[in-house]
Amino acid sequence: MSAADAMTDVIRIRIEPEKKTALAELYRSRGTNLSQAARDFFDTELESAESPLDRFDAIMAAADEKLDAYEAPEPTIEDIVAYVEKVREVRSRDLVA
Repeated sequence: MSAADAMTDVIRIRIEPEKKTALAELYRSRGTNLSQAARDFFDTELESAESPLDRFDAIMAAADEKLDAYEAPEPTIEDIVAYVEKVREVRSRDLVA
């Protein structure tokens, strides 16, 4: 079943005709349409409603996949601390300048 076949429900909203026309043109200029923009908005809303731990797990899983792809060694606590210290040093230099 394709993604389009899975879209069987319709949501109707009321909007002023001039707003609909302006939004339709805006999204057409971006290579999309009102329906896709609404689906993207709803997807973002659902993602933001996820448990913060679920999102953290997803982020960590993505990071692990990237590390595996690069065959990079897992960073140690010392590596992380050294990185944080370098970032702090650079930021403090930037603040002085």
